[in-house]
Amino acid sequence: MGDIEQTWIIFLIIFILILVNGFFAAAEMALVSLRKKDIQKMVDQKVKKAGLLKKVTADSTVYLSTIQVAITLAGFLSSAFAGAKLASGVVAFFSGLGVELGQSLAVILVTIILSYITLVLGELVPKRIALQNAKKFALFCVPVVYFVMIVTKPFVKLLSLSTNLVLKVLRVPEKTSKERITEEEIKEMIVSGHFEGLYKKEERDMLESIFRFDDLPAEMIMTPRVEVFLLNIDEPFVDQLDQVIHSGFSRIPVYKTNKDKIVGVLLIKDILKEIKDQGYEDLDFTRLLREPYFVPEHVKLNTLFSNMKKQKEHISFLVDEYGGFQGIVTMEDLIEEIVGNIYDEHDELDQSIVRQNKHSYLVDGTIQLQELNRRLQLHLPEDASEYDTLGGLIINRLGYIPREVIEEEIVFEHLVFKIVEVEDNRIEKVQLLIKPKKDI
Repeated sequence: MGDIEQTWIIFLIIFILILVNGFFAAAEMALVSLRKKDIQKMVDQKVKKAGLLKKVTADSTVYLSTIQVAITLAGFLSSAFAGAKLASGVVAFFSGLGVELGQSLAVILVTIILSYITLVLGELVPKRIALQNAKKFALFCVPVVYFVMIVTKPFVKLLSLSTNLVLKVLRVPEKTSKERITEEEIKEMIVSGHFEGLYKKEERDMLESIFRFDDLPAEMIMTPRVEVFLLNIDEPFVDQLDQVIHSGFSRIPVYKTNKDKIVGVLLIKDILKEIKDQGYEDLDFTRLLREPYFVPEHVKLNTLFSNMKKQKEHISFLVDEYGGFQGIVTMEDLIEEIVGNIYDEHDELDQSIVRQNKHSYLVDGTIQLQELNRRLQLHLPEDASEYDTLGGLIINRLGYIPREVIEEEIVFEHLVFKIVEVEDNRIEKVQLLIKPKKDI
């Protein structure tokens, strides 16, 4: 056999070994990509070779070790063939060009070229192909992987024992706790999935809201006491009927003496039934009151949601440590925290943030900072104990409560706030200017 024929045979063997390397690299990627529930679904659907696939993937350590042995052997053999057989040919080739090349340098050159080809054809390309259709490739390759698992079982067992022995000598525990996906990793996957077009912005917002749900206290989304429509138990119902009608609410809190003392909740459907039976002139609505559901203002939203479902409550009353009534949270408020605003026929469209131009907004002073951050992608502090709202942040920065509109601007990093409306010692409207960061 001549040198040329021998060289071509060596090239053929190396090419086959690269293909073997690529096959097992792709098999590894396909098998790792499959989730157990996907495999079980194929088994339930009686997909051909799905049972074998389930058997092979039952122990990831075994099949990954088997694949690694095959890849290592293929790489080792291709390097051995190339280094031993092709280096002389490379020396002769360069000699014919009038360039003297040492044997050692020729081996290094062959190894570098082979490594590049193996990396592209034996690793990157096969793995990319396998990821395009992991299920089909996994079903295609699993018989070969299973056969190799049986053949190499003694060797894999020896490797496992050797590994455990070295770990014991190094005093490293043999078994480590399984890796768990953290909340931050899931959030990163949500963002990545949105950018890759797997789901829309609305879906991303809902998923992210779910993670915020168990972090936020109820006071962050409550309707403050000053904005809650209340009935006075000491006044005749007929005198308050017009207010009830115009309120549009189906459940109305009732207080006695002062607004800190909530004594019950009045359901409009109970009132309608009573009016039908006896009219409204002498209606005693006090006997129709339902027990109010009190909760601490710092209770987490997930806890409040769970408890309200169990208690079949649709409205909760938040109180501070002294028992003072602070505001209300309804079941609708909790659901809106995940899915966004829900409007009925009586609701006005949300005007808490009105865009004026490219960088300017008119914002309600009572808006929660968490809501403002989420909607305008800002980074205002949300965990301050002194305030929860935009108005509270501005008052904290000023050091006093403005009784009227002032000219002073409040600057926070690249944000400029200017008060445009004050009422009853409360900041009602604020103009927000968002400066481009390059202009700071």
